Amino acid sequence: MNWGKGIALALTAFAVMMGWFLVKASQNPEPLVTEDYYAEELRFQQRIDGMVRAQKLSAPVAMTFERGRVVLRFPHEMEGEHLTGNLQLIRPNAPMADRSIPFRTDRVELVLNEVELLPGRYNAALTWTARGEELFTEEKVFVP
Repeated sequence: MNWGKGIALALTAFAVMMGWFLVKASQNPEPLVTEDYYAEELRFQQRIDGMVRAQKLSAPVAMTFERGRVVLRFPHEMEGEHLTGNLQLIRPNAPMADRSIPFRTDRVELVLNEVELLPGRYNAALTWTARGEELFTEEKVFVP
């Protein structure tokens, strides 16, 4: 075998490999986290302000996740306050498993039953309003 045949064989093998990668990549499209990403970007500063307000509380909101329920424990200074909000659970690798759960409560501990969650990792984004202020808490959680 001479140099010309070796180079041609190497380039052909490289082209076949790149074509195979291209076919495999097109068969596995990665979905966007949200379809409305531009509007979400515009609300980003409001989230930052809500995070700052939430960090000024005596304790963070404790979120406990199980397959059939979610438990939210708000800081003790929220006792007796009327709390409204929305818990958004985003599953990065399966958008069909995303959940949005609105809530209203006057208690510090809120139990949300009958929440069907697939086991795995979620991004939990809690937006809630208390005393006329919007607060925001976000964390990565794992549902067993």
